[in-house]
Amino acid sequence: MSLYFPVSPLILMAFFRKHKLYPVFKTIENHPCRGIIYALNPSLISGRAIKKTKPDYMNGHMKNKSAFFILVLVLTLFYTDLYARKIELIYVNFPPYEDHVNGKPAGILVRIVEQAFKRADIAYRLTFFPFKRGYNLVKDGKYDGLFNFYKIEKRLAYFDYSTPIIKNPLVFFVRKDSTLRYQSLDDLKGKKIGVMIGYTYGSKFDDDENIIKDAAAEHVHHLRKLVLGRLDAYPCDKMVGIYIARKEGLMGELKILPVPLKIMNGYIGFTKGRHTLVIKKINQQIKYMKNNGEINQIINNYIIRNKF
Repeated sequence: MSLYFPVSPLILMAFFRKHKLYPVFKTIENHPCRGIIYALNPSLISGRAIKKTKPDYMNGHMKNKSAFFILVLVLTLFYTDLYARKIELIYVNFPPYEDHVNGKPAGILVRIVEQAFKRADIAYRLTFFPFKRGYNLVKDGKYDGLFNFYKIEKRLAYFDYSTPIIKNPLVFFVRKDSTLRYQSLDDLKGKKIGVMIGYTYGSKFDDDENIIKDAAAEHVHHLRKLVLGRLDAYPCDKMVGIYIARKEGLMGELKILPVPLKIMNGYIGFTKGRHTLVIKKINQQIKYMKNNGEINQIINNYIIRNKF
């Protein structure tokens, strides 16, 4: 049973100072209880100095043992509180992996993530947002996590990651009569390529200024533009592209190039520095589900059912 003990981090810090229980650290950033303080009030992690005071226990004893045991109790209650509240997760429009159907979350990856959290005994809530908005909400700490999420260097300063859950082959969808051949990014020079707002296609593609990128908020917009001849190609996860093209009756007008742009690992991305314990527990369950074949079974059942 989880406990809830709402104590202000300012009170906690005053307790440290009064009883001189903290070791010599120059800033809150290096304080041993930084994770707890940050979880309760991130604004405190700003590099402000903590008074350098030599703690009593560094002299081989502690003058106030009762204060120490009270501190241990408080910290224990803080840690249990991290699991008392629900982890707020964002899912996006990425069918068949995740979708918003009749106001509820659905899809392959939704099922995998839900199962991992249930196995880890961590309460959670799923909320739907467009990717770009969801990205910013998690980055700013207003929500806890986002999936499906790709790992690139420029995101590492703002997000922590679960272990990889799935692999997403990004293939090129083109018109059925297209003569485009893809082997390297050089083949895309001067070509008009559809991209999703806020998505990454790997750092090399993202940063290549020789590629003309046409951004939109929905996969279906790009697939329709392909059929109308307004794009040369659209890189998209293979199952996502096929799913949406079939649903919209466009697959007969399109084909997939054999060489993928990139194979990306799909993760849960969490707000930086706040969810170490949650990530550890979730990673254990994801690895267990991989090892016992459960994740592959969920994916394969969908592929067989829908004849991908």
